[in-house]
Amino acid sequence: EHLEAIDCIATDHAPHTIAEKDGPNPPPGFPGLETALPLLLGAVHEDRLSIDDVVDRLSTNPKRIFDIPEQPDTTVEVDSDARVTLSGAASHTRARWTPFEGMVTRGRVTTVTLRGQTVFRDGQVIATPGTGRNIREEEQP
Repeated sequence: EHLEAIDCIATDHAPHTIAEKDGPNPPPGFPGLETALPLLLGAVHEDRLSIDDVVDRLSTNPKRIFDIPEQPDTTVEVDSDARVTLSGAASHTRARWTPFEGMVTRGRVTTVTLRGQTVFRDGQVIATPGTGRNIREEEQP
């Protein structure tokens, strides 16, 4: 009802396994990195958000609020119309579960290019380990 009051949407990706969650001292959180965008694009298809709302809350506003530097030659391509059935078994997280199991929604990432190098394409991570960097360390004085 009050999505207009939310400036930023982020995930606290917690890739804990079911065994860890069922333990005597279960860690908080749940895996959300791979489900956030399809859930938000589902809200776009239900006319609860606009695509501009999603871009603002996932990219534009966080960059402004947290003073995140520009990421040259970095893009995320999305098929916003793709129907997606959320499945822990099909995810890339070590958790291999999702609280949204079986939910049908819209949108999937098709390609991610990081600093000019394609690192994800058609459901497959193709980056080599160590590709990620701390973007704060790359800032120019």
